Amino acid sequence: MCNHKNYVVLNKRGRQELRKCSDCNEIYQIVVDKVVKIKINAVISRFEQSEKKLIEAYENKVFEVGELIDIKGKKYLVNHIDAKIKSDSVIAKDIQTLYLIPEDLPVVLKITLKDQSGFLSFRAFAEKDEVFSKGDNITIDRYDMIIEKILGAHGYESSAVASDIRRIYCSYASKRGRRLDGFDY
Repeated sequence: MCNHKNYVVLNKRGRQELRKCSDCNEIYQIVVDKVVKIKINAVISRFEQSEKKLIEAYENKVFEVGELIDIKGKKYLVNHIDAKIKSDSVIAKDIQTLYLIPEDLPVVLKITLKDQSGFLSFRAFAEKDEVFSKGDNITIDRYDMIIEKILGAHGYESSAVASDIRRIYCSYASKRGRRLDGFDY
């Protein structure tokens, strides 16, 4: 049996397959691993509301943090995986709980405003692909701010899309900027 990955199935009986390699034309027989569907605990979060579900997946399917999966026609983003082994990539049979968020849910930005007496914290909504850059003016409620630093997925960045932003650091600005819808927490 060759090590090539491209093949054509000539004959199939149960889990036995007669294959022909598309690269070297070698013909060989193989027993395909049994494919078993299992149920996985999933928690779907929509901000403060969460819903528990059981989802079906093949036991050898690999789930990754950040992956987009389809459940009954709706797309969900894998936010966190609780498994026997801590990793951002886990095989289905090792998963204890899969944490998901709907794809169409806006990103919640954490914003810190430097004030003369300390710091003020805000949370605001933004679209996942909305870009924020150092020097941009933003407005939340009655506060006008200028972005001084952006803590992104890979450390401090001069510009990042909302889905990669961990926190935005700002100072007061004299002019209004892009309006963000804030909320209390």
